[in-house]
Amino acid sequence: MRKNGKAYRKLYLSYVCIFYIPIIMGVLFYSYAYRDAKKHADISNESLIRTVKNTCDRELEYYENELIQLALDENIQQLSAVCGNFGAENSYQLYQLQNELSDLSLSMNKNSDFSRDIMVYFENSDKVVSSHGNMDFNMYCELYCFGEDNASEEMLKTYLSEYHFRDFIMMDTKWTKGRPTLLLTMTNLKGELGESSAMIGLWLDPAVFSNLIEMDSWEQGLDWVIVDREDRIINCPEKYAGLEINYDVLGQGEEQKTVWNKEEYIMRTVLSTVFDWKYVLLMPERMLSKSAGRMRNIFLAGIFACLLLGFLAASRMMKINYKPLKALLDVFRKEEEATDVDNEYLYLKEKTVSLLEERSDFEQVASRSREIVKHYYFGDLMLNTYAEGSKSPDREIICRDFLEGKNLVLLFMVREAEKQEDDLEEYIQKKSMRRFIIENVLGEGLSREFRLEKVELGDMVAVAMNIRDKTMAYERRIADIVYSMQNFIYENYNFRVVALAGEAHKGLEGIHKSYMEAKEAEEFVAALDPDFISYREVHDRAHKKYAYSAEQEERIIAAVKNHNSQLAISYINKILDVNFLEIKASPEMLKRLLYVMMGTVIKAAQVVGETSDDLGMNDISMKLSLESIKEKFAASVENLCRISEMQSLECGQNQQLCQKIREYIQANFNNPDLNISQTGLHFHMTPAYLSSIYKKGTGESLLKFINQTRIDEAERLLSEGVSVVEAAERAGFRDSSTFIRIFKKYTGVTPGQLKNGR
Repeated sequence: MRKNGKAYRKLYLSYVCIFYIPIIMGVLFYSYAYRDAKKHADISNESLIRTVKNTCDRELEYYENELIQLALDENIQQLSAVCGNFGAENSYQLYQLQNELSDLSLSMNKNSDFSRDIMVYFENSDKVVSSHGNMDFNMYCELYCFGEDNASEEMLKTYLSEYHFRDFIMMDTKWTKGRPTLLLTMTNLKGELGESSAMIGLWLDPAVFSNLIEMDSWEQGLDWVIVDREDRIINCPEKYAGLEINYDVLGQGEEQKTVWNKEEYIMRTVLSTVFDWKYVLLMPERMLSKSAGRMRNIFLAGIFACLLLGFLAASRMMKINYKPLKALLDVFRKEEEATDVDNEYLYLKEKTVSLLEERSDFEQVASRSREIVKHYYFGDLMLNTYAEGSKSPDREIICRDFLEGKNLVLLFMVREAEKQEDDLEEYIQKKSMRRFIIENVLGEGLSREFRLEKVELGDMVAVAMNIRDKTMAYERRIADIVYSMQNFIYENYNFRVVALAGEAHKGLEGIHKSYMEAKEAEEFVAALDPDFISYREVHDRAHKKYAYSAEQEERIIAAVKNHNSQLAISYINKILDVNFLEIKASPEMLKRLLYVMMGTVIKAAQVVGETSDDLGMNDISMKLSLESIKEKFAASVENLCRISEMQSLECGQNQQLCQKIREYIQANFNNPDLNISQTGLHFHMTPAYLSSIYKKGTGESLLKFINQTRIDEAERLLSEGVSVVEAAERAGFRDSSTFIRIFKKYTGVTPGQLKNGR
C-alpha cells in the first residue's frame, strides 16, 4: 500500500483522532463527575437533615404528648378550680399529683438526664407542684431555678400567668449553669369555672438536641443549629456565638451560603412540624472543594496515562492493520493486472461486495436444489414401496438420518372443505398459504424433539419423523405437540387442521407403510370429525373384538331409508347393550365401535340424500354413560328420519301439483293469454315459485311445457292440411311470426316446410 495513498492517509488520521479521544473524554468525565459529586452531596445532606429533623421532632412530640396527658389529668383539673390557698381537703390530691410528676420524671430520664423537672403552676393559689414537692412559687424559683435572681422569677411568673398553649421559653437557670434552659409549657383544659388557672411546664436541657443530632449524623465536619422565630439558636448557643442567621430568610429545601469564623458554609434548611423551629445544616464548602480536588488530580493522572497508552496503541495498530489491507489489494490487482489504484478502500469495497453477491447467489441456488431433491426422494419413499435392490447413493446420503430406528408419517390437512372463490388465483394463493403455515408451525413444533422432513403432497403436508429413543412415549408426546400447534393455528390464522398418524415402522421401507396407514385413517375424517386420528385407534384389525356385522349395519340403514326411526333405534340399542354389557369389550374397542356406528348413521344420511353436518353426533364419546350414548344416537336417527319423511311427503305433494298444472295447460293452451303468470294466478302462487316447483318435480321448465303443448297441436293441425295462419291461431299463438320462430326452434323446420313434406 502506498504511503501517499488515500487509504493510508485516512487510516493515519483515524488513529490521530483516536489519540485525542481520551483527552476529550477525560475532560468531559471530570466535569460530569464534579457535578455528580455535588449532586450526591446534596442528596446525602438532604437525607441527613430530614433524618435529624424527624428524630428531634419525635423527641419533641414525646415531651408534648406527656404534657397533654398531664393537661387532661383529673387532679390538675380539680386543683385548678380551687380559689385561694389549698385546704386540707386538697392534700391527698396534691400528694397524688406530686407522685405522678415524680414517676413521669423518672420515666423521662430513664435513658438520659436531659429532663430537669416537671412542674404545675396554680395561679389562683400561687403554688407549684413538681417532682421535687409542693411549695410556694417563690420558694420553687429560689431553690431550683434562679436562686436570688428576682428579675428572672418575676419574668417566669408573668409568663406562667399568661395563656400559652404548646409554647416554650428559654431562661438561664441553675440546672444548666450559664446555658439557657428550655421550658415547654402547656395550659390545662378548662376547669369547672371555665377558666385556665394552671400551667404545666417541662424544664428541658437543650443539649438533648445536640446529643440526638450527634447520634444520627453520619458525616463528620458538619454543624447543626436549631433556630426559632426570634432568630435564637436553641441548641448550644454558646458554641455558635457570632453566627448570624435570619429565620425569615431561611428557605426550606434551598441551598444558601453564609460566612462564619471567616469560612464559607453551605446551608440547607428544613422546618419542624412541632414548633416554629428550623433545622439548619452547615457544611463547610472546603469539604466539597477537597473532594473535587482529589477527583481532579485522579483525572489528570488518568488523562496522561491515556495519552501515553493511546500513542503506543495507535503506532502499533497502524503497523498491524496495513498488512491485511495490502495483501487483499495485491490479490485483486494481480487478477486484473492493475498497476495503481487511487482510492484503495473504495476499490476493495467494490471487489468484496461483488464477490459476496456471487457467492450468495450460488449458495441460494444450491440450497434450493438440495431441498427439491430431498423433497423428491422423501415423496417417493412415501408414495412407493422402498426397493432394497435399487439403492441410489444420493438417496442414501439424503435419507441417512432415517436408516436407523423407526419412522412414522403424519399427514396434515385443512379440516374445512375450501370452496373455490370467483378468483381462481386468489383461491390457489389461499390454499398455498395455508399449506405454508401448516408446514412451518407444525414442523417447528415437532422438530424440537424429533428428526423430521416435510413434503407437500397435493393439498396435504406430509411429515416423516425418525424415532430412536425406545423408552420415549412418543405417541402421547406427538399428540400433545400436535394439539398445541393446532390450537395456535386456529387462534392466530382462523382455520383448523386435522392430523392423520400412521404406525412407526423400521427402516426406509417403514415410511411407505406408515404413509399408507395414515391415508387409510383419512377415511374416518368425515365420520369422526376429530383433530388427531391415529391409525391404531381406528383400524387395528388384528385386535377387533367388538360385535357389529355388516348385516346389522344394513338393517339400520334400511330402517332409516323406510323412515322407521324406532326400528333403527332398537337395532342400535341392542348392539350397544351386547358390546357394553354382555361382551364387555375393552374401552379401546368400544371407542372404535362408536366410531364405526357413527359412520353407519352418516352412510344412512347419504342414502336418503341428506348431509351429515347437522346430525348432532359430535358429542358422542366414551366419556358419556351408556344411556347418554343411546340418547345421542336416538336423537340423530329420529332427526334424520323426520327430515327424510318430510322430504318424501313434500315430493308427493309436488307431483300432484305438477299433474294439475299439466292438465290445466292442456285444457287452456289455445288461449293466447295463457302464460306462466296466468298459470300462477290460477293456482294462487307467484310465477317464480310455481316454475321452481314444476321444474323440481318434472325436470323441465314450465314455459317449455306450454310451448311444447302448443307445437304438438300445431303439428297435428298442419298434418290435417290447416293453413299456417289458422294453425297458429288455433294453437294459441298471437301472430304468425312468433309461431314460426318457436316452431322452428322446437322442430328444426318451419311450418311451411313441414306442410310441404320437407
